Amino acid sequence: MKRIFQNLPVAAFLTYVLAMSIWQLFFWNNANLEPILWEIHTIFTSVLLFFIFMNYILRPRLFDIVKIIFRILIKVWFVIFIAFSMHKNLFDVKGFLLTATFIFGYLEGLIDLNSWLNKSTSTFVFDFFATENLPKSRLTLCVLGISWIHIFSACIALIYFSIQ
Repeated sequence: MKRIFQNLPVAAFLTYVLAMSIWQLFFWNNANLEPILWEIHTIFTSVLLFFIFMNYILRPRLFDIVKIIFRILIKVWFVIFIAFSMHKNLFDVKGFLLTATFIFGYLEGLIDLNSWLNKSTSTFVFDFFATENLPKSRLTLCVLGISWIHIFSACIALIYFSIQ
C-alpha cells in the first residue's frame, strides 16, 4: 500500500476513479439515485476540476476569501430561491438547492482541507505519504481526501436507502 502512495498523483486519480465506481456500483439500480448518477459524477468531477484550476491561478492565501464569498453567496441565494418558491411557487428549486449544496459543500471542504494541510500541525500527513508540503502535494492530497469522503458519502447513502 505504501508503494502506491509514492506516486501521489496516481494514487489520487485511482481513488477518484474508485469513488466514481463505488457510486456507480452501489446505485446503478436504485430508483432514487440511478436517474441522477450522471449528474453526481459530473458535479463531483466539475468541483475537482474547478478546485485544481483555482490552485493554479490563485495564491493559497486567497482561498479563504473565495470560501467566504461562496459561503455568503450560496446562503443569500438559498434564502432568495426558497422565498420565491414558497411565495408564488414559481419553480421547483429542490434540484437547484441540492446541486448547489453538493457543489459548495465539496468545494468548501476542499478549501478547508487545503488550508489545514497548509498549517504546520499537519506535517504527519506529509510524513505518512513521504512528500513535502508543497502546493502540488497539497492539491493532490486534497483530491485524494475528498475522493475518500465521496466514497464515505456513498456508504452513508447506501445505508440510508437500505433502511428506508
